[in-house]
Amino acid sequence: MKLLTLLDKQLMSMGACILDNKNVQVKKKILFLGAGEDQAIAIRLAKEMGIKTIAVDENPNAIGLSIADIGICTYINNVDFLIKLGRKNNIDGVMAHAVEIPQVVAKVAEELDLPGITPEVAERATNKLERIKCFKNNDIPHPRFETAETSEEAKIKSEKIGFPVVIKPLDKAGARGVLKVNTKAEVQAAFEEAKGFSKLRTVLIEEYLDGKEISTESVVNDGEIYTPCWADRNYSQSEKYYPYMVEDGGELPTKLSEREKKIVEETVKRAIRALGINFGAAKGDILIHNGQPYVLEMAARTSGGRFCDTKVPLSNGVNILKQLILMHIGEDIDINELTPKYNKSVVERTIAPKPGEILSISGIERAKNIEGISQIYLKPEVKVGGHINALTNNAEKIGYVIAIGDSHDSTIKRAEEAIEAIKIITKKEK
Repeated sequence: MKLLTLLDKQLMSMGACILDNKNVQVKKKILFLGAGEDQAIAIRLAKEMGIKTIAVDENPNAIGLSIADIGICTYINNVDFLIKLGRKNNIDGVMAHAVEIPQVVAKVAEELDLPGITPEVAERATNKLERIKCFKNNDIPHPRFETAETSEEAKIKSEKIGFPVVIKPLDKAGARGVLKVNTKAEVQAAFEEAKGFSKLRTVLIEEYLDGKEISTESVVNDGEIYTPCWADRNYSQSEKYYPYMVEDGGELPTKLSEREKKIVEETVKRAIRALGINFGAAKGDILIHNGQPYVLEMAARTSGGRFCDTKVPLSNGVNILKQLILMHIGEDIDINELTPKYNKSVVERTIAPKPGEILSISGIERAKNIEGISQIYLKPEVKVGGHINALTNNAEKIGYVIAIGDSHDSTIKRAEEAIEAIKIITKKEK
């Protein structure tokens, strides 16, 4: 533990505990907001690149705090604190990976004159209502929508759109508080649940569209938009989770035809430009309904769920996260590094045991030994005596399997065989 300076003491008085893990002399320094499992991948990568890393997270046990050169336990949305921290450490860049806080990143970057988007753009790309209004004003295809502040208003607006509809909070990611509603009788419960996830009074109601759903991830650099990251989202288990919108992993490369891919890519570019995202990552959720791509989401951040940091590099060799780190510390990037180098099949499937107390866990080693299994992950809290909750959103998933292979069908088979091998026995609690 290093000796505390006056500023350190001031920072600690604001609720921070500071760990100086290593005194490393390097040319560039980057501040990461968030230090959980996803964020630790970015922290490790930056260190491998020779960049000094400072990470903050409100969880003192966040793995990235011990990996970073300096780990600080504090709230990641305390802008004043982060500005003081960045100024004290003379940082060259600030970013977040797989965390829905673009506004915080943007405010810190603007105050310290670091690379990034403006706070206004960050807000527009994060608040679901502001975003969909932007799409409407710029003729970007999107679901029809309404807003409501009471359950009675939600019933009226849902009938106006026509069932089924999707009700969601304006300020949450990972499908938290997002529910599909088939009838008027279901609206009140869905409205109350969505509102319970939000700090805002208003909820969003959208028409439900069916079709192929695609995840994209783009890099915006020097006025150009590059989209090397594509995946088909898998909702084959959607009825199992109804009314919640939980996906069962995904598959790369996309099975879209070249024509479909072309029109999706053009729609992605139009959405990014309409929002004003002129730097860094832009994460899209696109749905093709009756041949027309609709933008469900375009966020000014990187994706979670191991999409851009793990599955894309496995599938096509593009390390988008590395290029974004370079951009955020003001370094030039080689756009050739955003060009796919090969084309392998990558399939992820969700580990989703029945809810209840965990009685036993087995089959992990057997699953690991299946040909083509690249990763098996379970959250640390998944252990005998622990508890499994019913899945209501993507953030609650307890684990996953990632398989790789040369053909789509064989890779799906490998992933599903691994899921079948993993036995998590639970006892339903009263």
